[in-house]
Amino acid sequence: RYLKELHVGDPVRVTFQLLDFDLKRLHYFEQLFHAVEGWLSATSENMALHVDMAAQKTAIFPDGIRARLKRMQAVHAHLPMPEGIGRRIAM
Repeated sequence: RYLKELHVGDPVRVTFQLLDFDLKRLHYFEQLFHAVEGWLSATSENMALHVDMAAQKTAIFPDGIRARLKRMQAVHAHLPMPEGIGRRIAM
């Protein structure tokens, strides 16, 4: 979502919030803020797939990455759900 325009040279702050994950997918939400004035400029909700580039197909996250995702999810579970999450996309 585009909410308010940033300009070249504006200081920015980006947040990343892991909403959920399974063996092959990540669901996350990013927010872009003006770093000094604090207002929200844009948001992005995404679903990403883990891909094994050698096999050229989706694959299960390696154990180490799954462990890190579990730790991140535990911390992010305490964050409030961002406004604008779950919006439907259509043509």
